[in-house]
Amino acid sequence: MKLFSKMFLIIYGVILLLAVAGYFVWEKYKYKLVRKTVSTTIAQQTDSLYTIKYDSLSFDEVTGNASMKNIRIIPDTTRAKNLNGENMPDILLDVTIKSLIVKGVKTGKALEGKQMVGDTVVIDKPQIIMYSLKPLQKKTQIESEANIVYKQILGKLDLIQVGFVFINNVNIKGIDFFSKEKNFDFINGKFLLEGVMIDSAHHLDTNRILFCKQAAFTIDSFFSYNNSRRELSVRDVNFLGKQQSLLFNEISVDRFENDTSKGIRLIDAKALKLSGINTNEIIKNKNFKVDTIVCENIIVYQLPEENLKSKKGKDERISAKLNDSTGFRNVYSVALQRLHFPKVTFVPFAESKFVVGNIGIKINGVNADRIVQLETNPVDYSKEVEVALDKLSLKSKDGLYNFNFQDIILNSLHKELNIQSFNIIPFAGEKQFANKSAFQKDRYDVQLRNISLKNIDINNLINKKLFASELAIDNCTIKIYRDVHKPLEKKSKVGNYPSQLLVKFDVPINISKVTLNNAYIQYRENETISDSIGQMDFYNSKLNISNITNVPSEIQKNNELNISFDTKVLGAIPLKGNFKYILNKNGQFVVNGHSTGFNALKLNAVSVPMALIRINTGTINSIDFNFTGNDTAASGNFVMKYNDLKVDVLKRDKDSKQIKKRGLTSLAANVIIKNDNPRNGNLRKVTAQFDRDIYKSFFNLVWKTIFAGMKSTVGIP
Repeated sequence: MKLFSKMFLIIYGVILLLAVAGYFVWEKYKYKLVRKTVSTTIAQQTDSLYTIKYDSLSFDEVTGNASMKNIRIIPDTTRAKNLNGENMPDILLDVTIKSLIVKGVKTGKALEGKQMVGDTVVIDKPQIIMYSLKPLQKKTQIESEANIVYKQILGKLDLIQVGFVFINNVNIKGIDFFSKEKNFDFINGKFLLEGVMIDSAHHLDTNRILFCKQAAFTIDSFFSYNNSRRELSVRDVNFLGKQQSLLFNEISVDRFENDTSKGIRLIDAKALKLSGINTNEIIKNKNFKVDTIVCENIIVYQLPEENLKSKKGKDERISAKLNDSTGFRNVYSVALQRLHFPKVTFVPFAESKFVVGNIGIKINGVNADRIVQLETNPVDYSKEVEVALDKLSLKSKDGLYNFNFQDIILNSLHKELNIQSFNIIPFAGEKQFANKSAFQKDRYDVQLRNISLKNIDINNLINKKLFASELAIDNCTIKIYRDVHKPLEKKSKVGNYPSQLLVKFDVPINISKVTLNNAYIQYRENETISDSIGQMDFYNSKLNISNITNVPSEIQKNNELNISFDTKVLGAIPLKGNFKYILNKNGQFVVNGHSTGFNALKLNAVSVPMALIRINTGTINSIDFNFTGNDTAASGNFVMKYNDLKVDVLKRDKDSKQIKKRGLTSLAANVIIKNDNPRNGNLRKVTAQFDRDIYKSFFNLVWKTIFAGMKSTVGIP
C-alpha cells in the first residue's frame, strides 16, 4: 500500500507539473495555434476557395469564451471562375463580420477536434456579398445534397452543438458573378436560432428547422432588381418558426417595359401572412409548402394604355419565365392549401375609363411541380380559384353610355361566372340624348339580372375567349328609344345583322345555349307623322338562343344561329316564333311567327301614332308568317285571320296639334278594307315582300315585311 501510494503521488505530481507548464505554453502560443488551425480548416473544407483574416482573437479555456473581431472570409474568385460546370459552386460568399463571440465552449472536446459544444454564439454586423454563379438545378439529388452540406459544415468534427445563436444587423448583397448586376439587397436582418445541432443524423429530423429546434428572424427591408432597377420591395419581415408563420408588412412591385425604361408601380400590399410553413420541405425538398396565405389589403395599379399595348405576347412571357437565370421558378414546386385576398383595390390610370370596386381572391389546393407552371397557367394547377368583384363600371368610347356590373363571381371549380346585375345606362334622358346627335340614333337602356355562365373555360377566358355551355339570364329589361324627327344618317347598315356582328366580333365566342326569362322589351319612337310617341311593349318574354359562335371550326360543324321567342305584344297579344340566321357574310335568315286571337283594338297603341289609323272594331283570330331574307330584302308567306275589322283614318290638325278623324277618307277606307278573312269561306294568303332600306336595321326590315303582309291582307294598296 505504501508503494502504491508513493507511485500515485509521483504520477499526480508529474501531471500537475505538466498541467502548469502546459498552461503557460498555451497562454503564450494559443493565438498562433488557433489562427493557424482556423485558416487551415477554412482552406481544406472549401477546396482553397476561401481564406480568412481577422484583427484580433481572444480565448479563455477556463470559461470556454472566445471572441474574434473584424473577420474577413475572402473568396478566390479567379479559382471559382476557372472551375468546370460540375465543380463550380452555386454561390460564392464574401463575408465581413465586426465581431464573433462564443460562450460556454466545452474546451476539452474542442481541443480534441471532434466536437464543438457551447452555450451561445453572437455574430454582430455581418456584411455579406453573395455572388450567384449558376442557377439551381431540379436534377440535384436532395439526400446527396443534404449530406454534402452537413459534411462541409462539420468538416472533421463529429458534432457542432450550440444552445443559442444570435446574428445581429446582417446585410447581404446579391450580385450576378458574371454580369456584376445586382440581384437583391437584404438589409438589417436579425436571427435567433435555438438548439443548434449539426451531426450526421439531425438533418433528417423533420421536426427541426435546418440545424435548430426553433428559429426566428426579422428583416427591415428586402429588394430584388431587374437590370439593377428595384422591382420588388419588401419591408418589415417577421418569421416565427414555432408558430410556422411569416409576415411581410409591406410589399411593392414595379413593372418595366424594357431594359432601360423606368419602373411603373404595379402592386402595393400590406400584412401578407404565410401560415403553416413547412421549412423542411422548402429547404430540403425545394417544395414551397404552406397551409395558408392571407393578405388583408392589396392595391393593384392599372398600367398606362401605351404600356398595355406594348405588352409581350403570351409565348414571349412564358419563354422569359422558363429562361429564369436564378433557376428558382423552375426548381421549386408549390403546395398550398389556401390563399385568401379579401380586399384587392384596383386603382385606374389617371385617364382610365374604368371604375373597379373591391376584388376578392380565393385559391384552394395549389399543386405545381414548378413555380413557373403556376405563373403561366394558375388555374390548371389549382383545385379551385374564385375571383369576386363587387362593382365594375366602364364608359363607352363615345361617352354615351356607362356599362355597370354588380357582384361578379368567377369560380374555376364550378366552372361558373355569375353576375348579379349588368346595366347599360345612357348618359342622358330621351330628349337630351336625341339632341346630342344630328341623325337618328337608338338610345338603349338595359338592365339584366342574375346572369350565369355555366361550364365556362377559365383558361380561355384569361386568354380573352368566351367559351361556355350555357348563359342564363333570369330577368331582363331592354328599352329602346328613337326620334325620327331627325334625318337618317346616310351610312349603310349592310353587314350589321346580329349574326354578322357576331362573326365580326374580335373576341372568340362559343356558347351552346342562352336562355332569357321574364324579359321586358320596350320600343318607343317619336313620330313625325303624328308628332307623338308610339310605343311597342313585349311582356313576359322568353328567348332561347342556340349556337352562339364566331369560331370558324365550330361554324363548319353548325352554321345556324337559332333564336326562339315567346312573348306578349302590348301585354295582350301572344306571339311565338323563331329566327334562324346563317353564320356567313350574306346575312341569310329565316323568321317565322304565330299569334293566337286578340282584340284588334289593342293595336291602336301602335297604329295611331305610327300610321294615323285607329281600329274601331275587330278581332284578330290568328297571324302566321314565314319569311326568308338576306342583306337586301325579305319575303314570304303571311296569313292573318280576322273578322269585323273597321277603322278610322286620322289626321293631325295643324293649328290645335290634335289628332282628328278624317270622315270621308275613313268612309272610303272601310269600303276598300276587307272586313273579314276568311270571307265567304275563302282564306286569303298573301306573299309579303319588302326591299330593305340599307340605312335601317334588321328588325325594321322584319317589321316592314309583316306590315306589308297585313296591308295586303286587309286590302290597303
